Amino acid sequence: MATFTPLPWQVAPWNDTSKTLVVSSGAGSGKSVWAFHRLNALMLKYPGALGLVLRKARQHLRNSSIPMLESITGPHVRHQSSNNRFQYPNGSRIVYGGMFDQKQREALRSIAGENDSGVDFVVMEEGSTFSADDYEEVMGRLRGKAAPWRQVVVITNPDSDQHWICQRFINPHLAGRLDKAAVYMPRCEDNPTLDVDYLDSLRSLTGVRRARLYEGRWVRAEGTVYDTWLPEKHVISAFDIPDDWQRFRVIDQGYVNPRVCLWIAVDGDGKAYVYREIYKTKQLAKDFAKQIIQYTRREKITATICDHDAEERAVYTEAGIDTVRARKDVSVGIQAMQKRISEDRLFWFRGCLVEVDEELRREHKPWSTVQEFDCYVWKRNTDGTITKEEPEKKNDHGMDALRYFVMHFDRDAYKPSPGAKTLGATATQYTEKRKKAGLAVF
Repeated sequence: MATFTPLPWQVAPWNDTSKTLVVSSGAGSGKSVWAFHRLNALMLKYPGALGLVLRKARQHLRNSSIPMLESITGPHVRHQSSNNRFQYPNGSRIVYGGMFDQKQREALRSIAGENDSGVDFVVMEEGSTFSADDYEEVMGRLRGKAAPWRQVVVITNPDSDQHWICQRFINPHLAGRLDKAAVYMPRCEDNPTLDVDYLDSLRSLTGVRRARLYEGRWVRAEGTVYDTWLPEKHVISAFDIPDDWQRFRVIDQGYVNPRVCLWIAVDGDGKAYVYREIYKTKQLAKDFAKQIIQYTRREKITATICDHDAEERAVYTEAGIDTVRARKDVSVGIQAMQKRISEDRLFWFRGCLVEVDEELRREHKPWSTVQEFDCYVWKRNTDGTITKEEPEKKNDHGMDALRYFVMHFDRDAYKPSPGAKTLGATATQYTEKRKKAGLAVF
């Protein structure tokens, strides 16, 4: 078992027995290591205790949380990966899981109901990815009796000042009202073991990502292009998509920059729901195509809209993915996106990213399209004022893909700008051509 010597800031929350404990800080403060060492200590102190470690999507645990728990718990604790748990000799156990969909939720409910014992201690990692309903459900499972107290620990980087965690816990804390939860807000500099180069990389960030990941502030970017996008409204819990809804895929090319594929379902009223996402760097088109087919399975796709690169589109065609050229009229496309968002006709399934790109995470860059919304901002004039005429050409890979979809689906409502290229063959024409050739349609 790994030994642990707490940093000065970690002592007070270690001893805090509040029912809800929130640790909000930028990157590198040591909050996750603290949380897992503390949970391990509680399992050892209270025989028969049940601890939960949660990420929004269970699959996001495997590259960080699970290896960290393995190194902390040591050889006397059995990691039963088939049961998603760590079993202690004294009868305590740590179970890990997610709340992405109904299946993952049901798995957690069954665990919490084993022997009618309830849960004693919970760690919700990357708390900003959870909804208020997720938190309420977890609190409802907090019925354990192994210890004289129970607790949910929410570990999070800051997000928008409109996020439910900020509104519910951070703002009351800053106003001096501490009745809702115990809140701790350490800074990066509070971790003296932090690598100097890593700290410098945080200081070199700009805009909203610097404010959140280095300064630890809950803020929204100034000059955001899609300023009516509200995560608490537009990021929703996943649901089963009816078979008769249209489904689309949208691809934005990349290699050093992220290569993005979004799966989007559209209901009978034209409301669009992003239900799956790949957001990945350093991936060749041929490997990306295999991954797209793997995750699409047997779903019927109406059209796959794609960035213009002819060579890479040919790779997709060879793999059995016919594509429609994206309409790349930026100004009109942004207006179309703004209209959809303001009318509440574009939604996102929470936790739909299939895999986190750990290199992007390490570099403190957006690693999903949802994270781009707060970073996608208008260019500034030389005097620093915002233009609202042209967005900055960065943090826009998922933004471009979304714009391609909106301009494809809503194309009849928007005329191309003068000189803009028109679309080629329609998705139906592509599909029919492939069917006549006796080829599979994905």
